[in-house]
Amino acid sequence: VLVCPLRPVERFRDLRPDEVADLFQATQRVGMVVEKHFQGTSLTFSMQDGPEAGQTVKVSAYYVHTN
Repeated sequence: VLVCPLRPVERFRDLRPDEVADLFQATQRVGMVVEKHFQGTSLTFSMQDGPEAGQTVKVSAYYVHTN
C-alpha cells in the first residue's frame, strides 16, 4: 500500500513537521489494517528518498508491505 502526504513534495525533507506527524500516523493506521486484512504477523515500511536511494517517482511516499 502506498501512503502519500496530502501536499505532494519531492523529498521527505520538504515536509513540514505537522505533515511528517500526519504521514507517520496515517502509515501506522494503514499498517494495522493491512496486517489484519492479510493476516500478517509483521510489516515492512519503506521509503526511497532521492535518486541514489532508488526513488523513480518524484513524490515522497511510504510503502507498507505485510509479511
